[in-house]
Amino acid sequence: METNQVVFLNSFISCQISDSQLSKNVITQDQLYKRAPKRIGLFDSGVGGLSVLRHLVSVTQSEALEFVYLGDTARCPYGNRAQGEIALFVEEIVSWLTSFQLDSIVMACNTSAAIAKGAAVKAAARVAGVTVFDLIEPTADWLIANPPESLGVMATINTAKSKAFSRALTARGYAGKVVEIGCPKLVPLIESGRLGQASCEAELEAALIEYLSALTGVDGLVLGCTHFPFVADRIEKLVSGKLKALYPLGLKLVDPSHALALQLLGLDAPPVVATAPNDYQTSAFKIYTTGSAVDFALAAASCLGQDLGVVSQLDVAELVAAPRELSKKVARSSTASLIPQSVSIDVTTSPSFA
Repeated sequence: METNQVVFLNSFISCQISDSQLSKNVITQDQLYKRAPKRIGLFDSGVGGLSVLRHLVSVTQSEALEFVYLGDTARCPYGNRAQGEIALFVEEIVSWLTSFQLDSIVMACNTSAAIAKGAAVKAAARVAGVTVFDLIEPTADWLIANPPESLGVMATINTAKSKAFSRALTARGYAGKVVEIGCPKLVPLIESGRLGQASCEAELEAALIEYLSALTGVDGLVLGCTHFPFVADRIEKLVSGKLKALYPLGLKLVDPSHALALQLLGLDAPPVVATAPNDYQTSAFKIYTTGSAVDFALAAASCLGQDLGVVSQLDVAELVAAPRELSKKVARSSTASLIPQSVSIDVTTSPSFA
């Protein structure tokens, strides 16, 4: 990508701007420390949320931020689970993440955000200074400012059933057509670690053709699951090739992580996306999975196109215990605040002991 291009809500669609305009969009260190959190936690059911991490790192690459990421692969996928179960998982994960003294927690899983954002906010509120972000609300805000005539949303079954994107858009006055469909075949393929292999690519293409054929007539497409940006290039190839008859005017892809970055960083214009590969193998990254660390690393590499670095395995039992441990911590803190602090008096200088 040339230096005079900026990615705006679609890593595959760029707009030409002048060098002077570009310089205005660069995030300075001063801006970042004033506006952005210094320590960000993210969670997803698996590797999908790494697409969000990838973008946040790309727009803040030279800054001193720290990231904690949890992929709950032992319980993936979330897309067809009961709502109460998802809410419980979210409470556990957020409670566990608060132990890292985070400034922000990103629900890098739209199924969780659509079903259980309230649970995340409630858990995070038990620790002062932690803000919860999702990707649905920022995306709806951006789409209202840049409305397509009709919009498709590819998501998990639960997110599609919840009509989360439709509701967010309607609440903001959007009057266009919105079609939300569940795409259950995609997450397992992306999580498989086989992206790029012929057998996987054949299954992936067949699934994408099925889902894109169901969305004929829309001119914008929200990648409503954080796993899906990893196959955005396949979607574009189909739309401009085998499915061109269904989309003669093309299809604008919307990656919610771009909208999130604008809100999280407090910017009025899209930041410049670095073209150099991200370096995840530093102390600024703590990566955890509840499944196999080896399998997670392989799946991540197939999605990111590079090694993720050290991945630590987290026992699900630790997550299950997290809300209880957080309750104990909050109780101890509350008790300590009620105990009068001891006063030390220097008897050699105090008038009372002169």
